[in-house]
Parts: sequence; C-alpha cells; structure tokens
Amino acid sequence: MCRPPPSSKKNARYPAVDPIVWTYNRLYKVFSRPVVQKVINACLPYRMVLILPLHVVLFALSFYAAFVLCEGRPAFFALYEVLAVPLMVLIGIRVIIYEIYDLFQGHWRYVSFEDLVNIVRATAISSLFFYGFGMIWGRGCISDRHYVMESILCIVMVGGVRFVVRNIRENLIQTRPLETIQYVVLVGPLKKVQPLLKEFLSDTDGTYRPLAILDPEIERAVATRISDVPLYSIRQVIAKPKRLRGAKSIVFCWPGALRTAIDRVVEALTPLQIPFKTVPHIDELLSGKVSISDIREVEIDDLLERPPVHTDMDAIEAYVKNKVVLVSGGGGSIGSELCRQLAGYAPRKLVVVERSENSLYDLVLELTTCFPRLNLHAVISSINNGPGMISLLQEQQVEAVFHAAAYKHVPLMEAAPIESAYNNILGTYHLAKAAAAARVKRFVMISTDKAVNPANVMGVTKRIAEKVVQGINHESQTQFMTVRFGNVLGSAGSVIPIFKKQIAQGGPLTVTHPDIVRFFMTIPEAVQLVLQAGCLGNGGEIFVLDMGQPVKIMQLAEKLITLSGKRPYRDIEIQFTGLRPGEKMYEELFNTGEALTKTSHPRIRAAKSNSIEPDEIENSVDEIADLIRRCDEAALLAVFDNLVPGYRRDKAAAESKRQDPDRLRKDSTKPGGGEKDDSKAYAFPGQDPKLVVN
Repeated sequence: MCRPPPSSKKNARYPAVDPIVWTYNRLYKVFSRPVVQKVINACLPYRMVLILPLHVVLFALSFYAAFVLCEGRPAFFALYEVLAVPLMVLIGIRVIIYEIYDLFQGHWRYVSFEDLVNIVRATAISSLFFYGFGMIWGRGCISDRHYVMESILCIVMVGGVRFVVRNIRENLIQTRPLETIQYVVLVGPLKKVQPLLKEFLSDTDGTYRPLAILDPEIERAVATRISDVPLYSIRQVIAKPKRLRGAKSIVFCWPGALRTAIDRVVEALTPLQIPFKTVPHIDELLSGKVSISDIREVEIDDLLERPPVHTDMDAIEAYVKNKVVLVSGGGGSIGSELCRQLAGYAPRKLVVVERSENSLYDLVLELTTCFPRLNLHAVISSINNGPGMISLLQEQQVEAVFHAAAYKHVPLMEAAPIESAYNNILGTYHLAKAAAAARVKRFVMISTDKAVNPANVMGVTKRIAEKVVQGINHESQTQFMTVRFGNVLGSAGSVIPIFKKQIAQGGPLTVTHPDIVRFFMTIPEAVQLVLQAGCLGNGGEIFVLDMGQPVKIMQLAEKLITLSGKRPYRDIEIQFTGLRPGEKMYEELFNTGEALTKTSHPRIRAAKSNSIEPDEIENSVDEIADLIRRCDEAALLAVFDNLVPGYRRDKAAAESKRQDPDRLRKDSTKPGGGEKDDSKAYAFPGQDPKLVVN
C-alpha cells in the first residue's frame, strides 16, 4: 500500500521537507518523460524476449540453490558437469509446462492469487515430469529432498518476482503527481469493503488511495491489516484520531446499508472534521456506467429513511410503450425526470413542451445522448396557447399527457398572484381543454401538498387547478387525474442546493424556523410513483403519494454541515430568519372533507372529494381570466377565497409577521431550540401518531 506522506507544504501540521515526497516526485518525473514512455511502449511488444530468459535464469537459480541447501556448495562445483544435463532437461520441461499455463503472457502489474495457483500447478507438474525423467535415465547425485526443495524455491522465485514488480508498479511508478492523490478512509463491514478495496488498490491511475478501513460492526481490531491497509473500529479512531492523519475524506463502501446505520457512523465520526463521500452503487459499477474512482459526496437523501419504491413495470409499460406521450414543463426538475423515465419505456414518440429555450436545449442534448433511438419532438411553446396546444396534440396524435408545467416558488408567487393564476390556473385549463378536444386518453397533472388547506398564492392556484382538472373530467372522454406530493430533494429552488451554496461560502445557513417541517422525496422516487399512479386512475381521482415521515429543516441543515466535514454552530452557524410570506410551519397531504381510500399500490392513496360541476368551473375560469386581463389583484384574491374555503392567506401573513428573527436566534442557540408549537399542526393525516414530530 502507498502510505500518505508524513509531510506536506500545504498542511501546517507537518514539516516542510520530506525525502519520501522528494523521491516519489523524482520517480514520477522520470517515468512521465516522453522519451521514457516511448522506450517502455517500444519494449512492451517484445516483453517475451525478456520474460523467457528471466524465467530460465530463475529455474537455474532454484536448481542451484536447492542443491547447495541439500548437499552443500563444494559438492555442486565438484559435480557441475554431471548436473548440467539434468538442469537442461528441467529447464526444457518447465518452459513447456509454463507455456501451456500461459505463465509467460500475463501482465505482472495485475498478478493475483489465481496466478500464484497456476505457478504452483505448473511447477508441481514439471517437477513430476523431471522426477520421472530421473527414474528412467537415472537420478545420479540428485536426492529426493532436492526435488522438493527445488520446487519450493522455484515457486518462491517465480511468484516473488511477479509480486515485487506489481508492488513497485503500484507504489513507486505512478501516473499522477503526489499532490493530486487523495488518501481516503473506507467505511463498512469488512466483507463489503474488501472487494472494493481491491478495486482501489488496482486502480493505479486513480486519484484515491486507501489509508485505513473502519468496520462499524466490530468493537476492536487487534493489529489487523487487509492488503497492507490497517483495519480499525470506530471506537479506536475516535480514541486516537491521529491514526487517520492525512485523510482527505471518509468514503462509505457499504452498498445496501440502512440509512440509520450510515447516520450513526456520521454522528460518531463528526469530531474528526473530515468530509463524507460514498462509492457508486454496486449495480452501476457492474454495468460499467461508472468506475470505483467516481466517488461522490454523501447526499442528504442517503441519510433520510424512506420506504423503498416498488413499481409495476408491466402496468406502466402498457400505457407508455409504443404510445405518443407529451410532457409539459419538460425543462423543470420533475418534467425532465419524467422525460428520462418515460424514454426508458420506449414510447413511440416523446413530445416535450417547454417555454425556456435553454432548459429545453439542455434536455434535448441529454435525451439524444442517453436514448439515441428515442423519437423526440421538442416544442418551445406556452401551455396558455390553447389553439396551439390543440393543434400540437392532434398533429402528434398524443395519447397521454403529463402536466408538470407550473410556478412553484412560494415567496415569489406570493408577490405575483396575477402571473401565478395565469400560469397555474389558466395554463392548466387550456392544456386540459386541448387534451379533451384532441381525445387524449390520459391526462396526469402534477400537484403539490401546498394545495391542501392553502395558505399562499401558489398553493391556492394549484388547488383551483386540481378542481379545473376534475371538472373537465366530467365532460370528456379523457381520463383526467391528479397526483399530489410534497417537496423533492435537489429540485430547482429547494433548500438543499441553497444550503450547499451557503456551506461553500462558509455560512451561515439560513432556516426560517427551528421547528418547521416538510415532507421530502427524491425526484426519481416521486416520478416513479407518478407514473404508477397514472395507470391506476379511471378519471377524476386525486392520488396522494406516501412521502414517509416529515423532516425538520433544521436537522437537514445540521446534517449537511456535518457531511461537509464541519461542525454545526461551531464552524458554520445556523441563523433563523422567520417564516416567509405564505409559508406554513407544516404541510398536509389531504384537505378537510376529503375521504382517504386505498389503492392497489401501498404507497399511493386516493383522496375523494365532492364532485365539481363543469359549468361552475367554466364560470370560475372566465371570471379569473377577466380579472387577469384587468390586472385586478384584490378581486382575484377574493375569488380565491370563494373558490377555496380553506385558503388562509391572511392567517399565513399574520404568522409570518409574528415571527421575530432576533428572538428565534436567541431561543435557538443549541440544536432543537426555538419556539415550540403544541397545536395540532403536527398531526399529519394518515400518519402514525407515535411518529409525529414534536
């Protein structure tokens, strides 16, 4: 193993001069010279000319050494002429047997235990032939113990020279400067780490070198080394942190580990102040999509415990494969992931509608690269262009629509209710009417948990959009349905990218309230369930995805700081700014009065509500459109109040003004501090009361 240098000019903890670093860099400069590389490359095709004579010499040396050890040195010189013929016979037999086992062909830099086994077999077989030759022609002065000793020495010399070459190749002749190498600590059960350790050690061109192995399943490791890499327990490195001196990151090599187990390791190793990373999933490694050197940072979704997503692939394929599918808002976080997953089901054509040309351009490049056989039709347009949408749907003969286009940023929409209504309500209306006119078979609208008892403009416009879809469903042959879910990790505008940017800038991280909670789900998980819900409905349903347990935003901030190798409240502060306009302390998944029913999928439920008359929807949309044309914001908000009785904009505004950022900072100087809300706010519908966040 190549150990980390005990000194570095970039690290004040170590001396400035180190002979190991100097020697290493000199060797690197020598072997990286073009002339040296040309000589090496020129010799490689003729390595057989060098390897065969070397083995002949090794065979002769083992024969000589065995005779000297068994009979003594003077006896060898006295009987040299007698021994010459048996030596030539032995060399001839051994060369033939070694050639049969291809032992002259392998690359010694990759020599393994399997190669050593072949050496043992070839040596034993050739020694048996040599012994038989002696039985026929006479053994002369060669004793039985000489045959045994010679075989052992031959195995040691032939195998040893190979492993010496491999060791030199891995530890001295490197393909990158020492400054670019990062020493990492591998974490995971030994049986999981060991196969990945071999990959790290064999990747001489890679950036990462193993410094130590941490096995969280053992209490104490007693002087144990695996492939010359020391093995420690978590307790040992916490008691003596200098064991990991020089480590640049802690890498999880633990495929399939429970998120709670990873979380415990992160908490235990936080005092070391080393960033956390993880290797790619084993399926990605086996498929060749990524290599072991493609280490990524440990993301927050690696630590969030959520039930696994199981989808009925056949059911989804039945209404996507060989069908024409349209995705609105295809350049967004949800829309683009919908396009990726839909492309995997081999639709006859994928139509993408997006009004942001840059987002659409990036998506087209990605899809054409990842899915070269995909029949893709990208359109720059607005869903508010009703006639254009009808023409597009009819011309392309679209059979299924996934409507993901919407404004979703709560504070921005709170200040722009007219634009929010224009896009979220009228846009949904025009696209839904176009789908009905074009006789599209299925229409799936993406909604949000903020549409439940909405306290902000974005939420109330999405709730009205839900009603629009339900109303049009009654007068159309198209099956309209809605899928409602909460926040997705990593989407544009979500807290995770904001927190990461703030950490990179040195903090502080800004959280609105120490007790604010949200439902979270990864984008691929949410889209999988959206596709699944799309094949469950018969029209008019509102499907609600199981988002798992709600998570405190403050806990997300603390974990992200820890994963970056910093300490919350010491290295990076967390500041509380108070609730923003339209923001609630918690989100819900079901409106008051909605009946909750089960579906055939364990993580999808349906919300049954009162039926909505098409005429009522038409009148409401006409009124909203008229107010938008006249830019009458006050009257528009009044219409929202009438259409959605649960709309509590005034209450949300009062709650936002009531928050005192200075008091929140004062009350939240330690984790978990801050104002507590003991109301029924945290009694999430359908949630286990034992798991309610306090």
